[in-house]
Amino acid sequence: MASLSASEQTEASPGAMPMKRSLAHALPLALTALITAGCGGEEHHHEPLNLAISFKPRMGTQAFSCGQTYTGLGTTGTSYEPKDFRLYLHNVRLLSTEGAEVPVTLTDDGAWQKDGLVLLDFEDKTGLCTNGTEAMNDRLVGTAPGGHYSGLRFTVGVPFEKNHQDVSTAGAPMNVSTLFWSWAGGYKFIRMDGRTSGLPNGHNLHLGSTECQTSGPNQVTSCQNANRFEVELAGFDPEKPEAVVLDVAALFAGSNLDVNQAQTAPGCMSDPRDEDCAPIFQRLGLGFGGAQANPASQAFVRKE
Repeated sequence: MASLSASEQTEASPGAMPMKRSLAHALPLALTALITAGCGGEEHHHEPLNLAISFKPRMGTQAFSCGQTYTGLGTTGTSYEPKDFRLYLHNVRLLSTEGAEVPVTLTDDGAWQKDGLVLLDFEDKTGLCTNGTEAMNDRLVGTAPGGHYSGLRFTVGVPFEKNHQDVSTAGAPMNVSTLFWSWAGGYKFIRMDGRTSGLPNGHNLHLGSTECQTSGPNQVTSCQNANRFEVELAGFDPEKPEAVVLDVAALFAGSNLDVNQAQTAPGCMSDPRDEDCAPIFQRLGLGFGGAQANPASQAFVRKE
């Protein structure tokens, strides 16, 4: 058998035990260092992100407010006096810089937010807005995992499983009777009322599900026209003081707000036979009649 070299004898000798203990002690430290280095200094991204996203109602370049009169709306450039402006949204998500969807957990507050749904309320019961309340809500509040984000998605409307319930026993914000059609029709996802030069008695936009199918008392199985629409705002950074703009003037840009189709509700109440809805639905990205839904045509919601 070959003889060991001096160095090999040293490693094999009992006197090498301190070195073994040193290596055993150093190995966990080295692994810890590797794990820390693998994180790339991203530890702060594990901290939850607190969100308070503001929504700003606008009439073009002007702020929306009850008690004001706006001019130049629609195809006739009519005047418009607000009477109501409220809407529901849910399914709020952030988009990571890699394009992944990250759900936002909305904070239940007993008034405006519950179980992932939020009610935005821009009327304050002044002027012609006598149908509403003095209380207002112009933001959603919640949390998301820490990270880098560059986009926002949400759905305007009430999800099917919450849409057909008893409003008299529902909790806030689903207990608003003026935002409810019927147990079959469900809620008004958007209520935007006003009066114009040609329709002084009122032009109303009530968006909600239509042609719903039932099976027994208070059992809705489906709705042919769900009428919920998805919004995506690219480039939205929730850590910057950015806001979501809801532009009423842009929504009505293709509509004649001074006339109403005969034998239909004043304005648009989501009736698939009411052609007054066609230009509005197109600007919401929704399908109407023979026209297919086109999210790219959505012009109502934008990033500030």
